[in-house]
Amino acid sequence: MGLDVRVMTLEANERSGFTHRAVAGLGLVGLALAWAVLLVPCMLWLGVTHLGRLLQPLVRRPA
Repeated sequence: MGLDVRVMTLEANERSGFTHRAVAGLGLVGLALAWAVLLVPCMLWLGVTHLGRLLQPLVRRPA
């Protein structure tokens, strides 16, 4: 049983840092898309509902 210690070269360390940043960026993009898919329909529904309530007195005129 021995301890195997490996030291990364500068090039391998830079590649690893770039890979981590790229994966983190893709994760953030995926999170933003997921929120957009969830929130856009809700925002549209709320907007249409609000607009309908604003226009409701104009549609129903007293006879």
